[in-house]
Amino acid sequence: MFKRNYLNYNRLLTTVLAFGMVAVVFLFVYYNQTIISGLKTDAVRVSRAYARLWQYAASEATSGVEINYIFEEIIKKANFPIIVTSPEGVPMYWTVDIPRNDTSVEARRKLANYIKKMDADYQAVPIYFGPQKTIIHYLHYGDSKLVRQLRYMPFIEVLVVSLFMIVGFIGFRNIKRSEQRSIWVGMAKETAHQLGTPLSSLMGWVELLKLKLKKSDFDLPGENTKVDFGDIMERMQSDLRRLDRVATRFGQIGSIPELEQENVNRPIADVVSYFRLRLPGEGKGVEIIEQYGVIPDININKELISWVIENLIKNSLEAVDPRNGKIVIKTGCKDSKVIISVSDNGRGISSSDQRVIFAPGFTTRRRGWGLGLTLARRIIEEYHKGRIWLKKSEPNVVTEFIIELPV
Repeated sequence: MFKRNYLNYNRLLTTVLAFGMVAVVFLFVYYNQTIISGLKTDAVRVSRAYARLWQYAASEATSGVEINYIFEEIIKKANFPIIVTSPEGVPMYWTVDIPRNDTSVEARRKLANYIKKMDADYQAVPIYFGPQKTIIHYLHYGDSKLVRQLRYMPFIEVLVVSLFMIVGFIGFRNIKRSEQRSIWVGMAKETAHQLGTPLSSLMGWVELLKLKLKKSDFDLPGENTKVDFGDIMERMQSDLRRLDRVATRFGQIGSIPELEQENVNRPIADVVSYFRLRLPGEGKGVEIIEQYGVIPDININKELISWVIENLIKNSLEAVDPRNGKIVIKTGCKDSKVIISVSDNGRGISSSDQRVIFAPGFTTRRRGWGLGLTLARRIIEEYHKGRIWLKKSEPNVVTEFIIELPV
């Protein structure tokens, strides 16, 4: 339960961080666009009011004092750029950053560019004169300085989101560190689990040896003594060697292992031989089928590859029915890669669990810490630059793992 909750917590936190970043971006963009839209609406409204003022200033009823007041106190102090042109488009008055007395060709060119940009954003406002509403000018206007500054808001948003992502990354890194600590704590327990099988076997051989010695009253040369002590001792030595290999494997995790040219069929066959002697029901119910192809020697670490195959076979043994279980191991070569297939007809892996079977701590068993497949992936992908994945899983039909190793 703890391991599932831990994985669910990781997924929940990652989802919250992702949605948080999206929410921040959305809120900034929405707020920014709301402000800009409101300011542009105000700009249209104010520009039309200025056009009416200009029209009023151009009327015959307006005195010189009123005209000066309109120009100096209202239009010139507008907080957005204005250019007034003749009906033919000749600039006559403007509030942009070009001196009023500058009549050079360069100044006219700049004014024309300003007008082009303004008309691209807003439609020019016509200024009428007289009862016939004769168009005497056009008022062109653009965004205020504040609106132009708001155009930089997306960059500010990116900066804020980047900071948010940095904070998220730091949090995620802390999670990974916590995950790594869990891995190392789990590895200690996994070591005990790995050592349990050969130790139990050794204890059984010792008990058998004690019983045989007691039965024969320690009279080894007696006529009724038919104990093959040589075979018993050989098996005990085999288990002791296995204990030594297990310790060696754990010593190689976390460091760069040495790779040597080896035919991967050999360590696989050794692992199968070891498990075949320890099948449930003395191998009468579970069958291990070996189908080795012709493959080239490749750079591998024999002990670590054996560990990966052991984990897959152990998982298969726990998944299959002990009465009619079948485990098939195949090797071959395709596209300059050595392919290893380990399949069984066990209970399979649910679709929801398939996405997290390689996650540290995930397990469906009451015992164990769910590090077998995690370490297997690390051994294959990080140390041997290969790939390992679940190809398919159909309950009680076939569950198949594939390993790819580069030639």
